[in-house]
Amino acid sequence: MEPVLIESYRVMLKSHPVGCSVDRILCDPELRAEFLELVRARVGERREFDVLHGLNNLRKRSRLPRRDDDEPCAHGAHHAVPNPAPATGP
Repeated sequence: MEPVLIESYRVMLKSHPVGCSVDRILCDPELRAEFLELVRARVGERREFDVLHGLNNLRKRSRLPRRDDDEPCAHGAHHAVPNPAPATGP
């Protein structure tokens, strides 16, 4: 079910570019209902607890995409941001 949770979360980020997060999905009844509908449309009826527990678990393991990510990162690692070149000389 993880791929469905990840894709459903990505859809939520795109449809709610401001103010959507795992915390908001867990706490806001409207966002939660929308997220559950997305997931259940793909995997069938699942207990709300199981879906939300899975979402929270993915967050804890850093497996969810961020707003600016196109794809979730493999193995929970986020895209590396290169360090600027160190200043040289006086």
